[in-house]
Amino acid sequence: MRKYFILNFILAALFIYVYGCGDKKDDKKTEGNNNISEFVKKDSITGKDVVTLKYVVKKGDKFYYKMVAKTSNMEKSPATEDKEVKQDNEINYYYSKEADNVDASGIVSYKITFDSINISSSMGDQSIKYNSNVNDSVKQNPAFIQYNAVIANPFFIRVNSSGEITDVYGMEKIYEVLFKALGDTLKEKDKQEIKQSFGEESIKEILQQEYQVCPANPVVMDSNWTKAFNTSVLFFEVVNNAKYTMKSVEDKNGQKIANIEAALVVEFKNKEVKERGMTIKVENAETSGSGKIALNLSRGCIQNKETSTNLKLDMKLSAQGQTANSTQAVTTNLYVTLLN
Repeated sequence: MRKYFILNFILAALFIYVYGCGDKKDDKKTEGNNNISEFVKKDSITGKDVVTLKYVVKKGDKFYYKMVAKTSNMEKSPATEDKEVKQDNEINYYYSKEADNVDASGIVSYKITFDSINISSSMGDQSIKYNSNVNDSVKQNPAFIQYNAVIANPFFIRVNSSGEITDVYGMEKIYEVLFKALGDTLKEKDKQEIKQSFGEESIKEILQQEYQVCPANPVVMDSNWTKAFNTSVLFFEVVNNAKYTMKSVEDKNGQKIANIEAALVVEFKNKEVKERGMTIKVENAETSGSGKIALNLSRGCIQNKETSTNLKLDMKLSAQGQTANSTQAVTTNLYVTLLN
């Protein structure tokens, strides 16, 4: 039977559009740039607040973030000799971004610099820890070369006023460091493959998790909006329905914070597939996702975020007259905190 252990079955694959946040207590007061009357207005009929959710910054604005991504995977199948095998992973990113340019349409070019990355992973009695600031044998492990390459080597992203990253560029120095670590005799074909495996899309996928993609139209307080998108879970096509609710706008440290809640419902388009002569059928599926988003309207940034997702699949595997059961489960947690 094929082994399905799902280390890369992570946030971006299934739940990338579900973003959340928690409350951040900070006694330091930072003035915002924006005229809040442009973002929060009263509806003349209902008297409710109508909120325009978007990211507005000025050139030179700088933000420091900590992002923590946790995943916990479990598999019980013939590949694990019908024993529960668990793997826990945690990645801590510390990075800064500075508004390098803001065009007339509101698209912002940010200079991104990763200051440090910490990774811990454990499975059974095996564990490994990586710290980009510590020169040890783990840092020389080829599995972490790409993380070494991004530290203190700035690059750029473009983000529209809705919070969607539209472009990643300026990664030449990162590739130079990466190629040097892998050996200067790399062929051009090898270099292109490396760029594809760890390139603009990979960086975009990580940093997009910081943002909540906002609706184009103003949102009435207590109203909802939804976003549907298709992904795959193992061999199964699914539809993800993310529902967002505009909960409140509060004053905190002299700034206006828009609080949004999110919930995720996953629908399987099919629950039985054939793969390499094997029939795989989902007997039971348990999925859930939730989050909270705190968008700082005054500064045009995410204040902090917190999301959680859960997935458990009980499956039956059939091939050549034999059957077996398999259980796969993954839990993810994402925390994003503005540090300044």
